[in-house]
Amino acid sequence: MHFHAYLYRGPGEAIKPFDDARRAGTTEFQTAVVPPEATSAWLTKPARMVKGTWDDPTDAVAWLAQQYADIADQRMHLEQQRQAPSLETMAANALDILRRGNDVVWAWWLRGGGFVDLAVACCPNRDGDGRCPLGRTDRRPDDLRR
Repeated sequence: MHFHAYLYRGPGEAIKPFDDARRAGTTEFQTAVVPPEATSAWLTKPARMVKGTWDDPTDAVAWLAQQYADIADQRMHLEQQRQAPSLETMAANALDILRRGNDVVWAWWLRGGGFVDLAVACCPNRDGDGRCPLGRTDRRPDDLRR
């Protein structure tokens, strides 16, 4: 198993529920840069959308932490978010989740109406079709438990 990172940073108004651009299998889906409704569907998008690939989940979490650091002061409602988990706690949780073969998504609204969606998808993915966007062949997470 390995891990692919994806990033959407753009207008929040582009993230529409039940939109064809977010639904795998629609014509608009393959070219849309908005995050899909299901995290595993990122893996069916073109390889050019992959922002990073790692064999070690620690490296994937380091990417998440760096992306978070880049936008931390741009998040909306910073005063209210002081009660949110620390970056260290979020990173530890993400590492545990990835090691178990599950995907991680961190997302925030930004000041000015922007939105950022950071996703790390396990590949191959137990919720996907088993294909890797980069053509790698690894065992599925379910196969690792046998």
